[in-house]
Amino acid sequence: MVVTNPGDDPFGLDEAYAVETVEDNRRLYARWADSYDDTFLTTHGYVYHESVVSVLERRLSACAHDFPVLDVGCGTGVVGIELRRRGYEPVDGIDLSPEMLGVAAAKTTPSGFSVYRHLHAVDLTEPIDLPLHNAIGLVSAGTFTHGHVGPEPIARLVDLLCAGGHAAIGVNRDVFSSGGFDDMVRSLEAADRITDVELVDVPVYDPDRYTAEDGDPNTVSRVILFSIPSS
Repeated sequence: MVVTNPGDDPFGLDEAYAVETVEDNRRLYARWADSYDDTFLTTHGYVYHESVVSVLERRLSACAHDFPVLDVGCGTGVVGIELRRRGYEPVDGIDLSPEMLGVAAAKTTPSGFSVYRHLHAVDLTEPIDLPLHNAIGLVSAGTFTHGHVGPEPIARLVDLLCAGGHAAIGVNRDVFSSGGFDDMVRSLEAADRITDVELVDVPVYDPDRYTAEDGDPNTVSRVILFSIPSS
């Protein structure tokens, strides 16, 4: 068994968990984009993308749809690859970092097709300039982590989903309550903007490759699974 503690990483995780502002995020991922897949995903046995897509699959069948599945905070494209591997298409992606989007744009399926249909640079802390009610599915793994992106964007993301659409949004488990995500979900549900809410805890890292002290909030994440009312 290979045991790795992401907290000891000389570049990447400590910085990623310390970002506090949009500009912190931009600077980090501009430097990290070219090596992200190797220095983070492979080294630490990252499985969060698989975990969150599996939660989405509870509601949304893995097949081609008339409307896209939107990958929020798509980074270098690992979630998109997982979506396409399972049969979802088309897949669109948004991310704050142009450098990460550049890496995602180069990702292809085994058949040689681009993983993503469209990619957009989007700052989630600002109004989102994308078509409303246009996505059948929405997934996010790794964006809502340590509070640099608060719960407010979730209300705007809800508006991107079409009637009968589904979302699986991962949130750091500690931040979920302390950062106001719980309250945001409750208010959206009370307003009948979302329905059938489930909270699902999933692993972020392969337990055979990552050990940490009990209670480490970075090893397990909470996924908000919900649907949009059909009418």
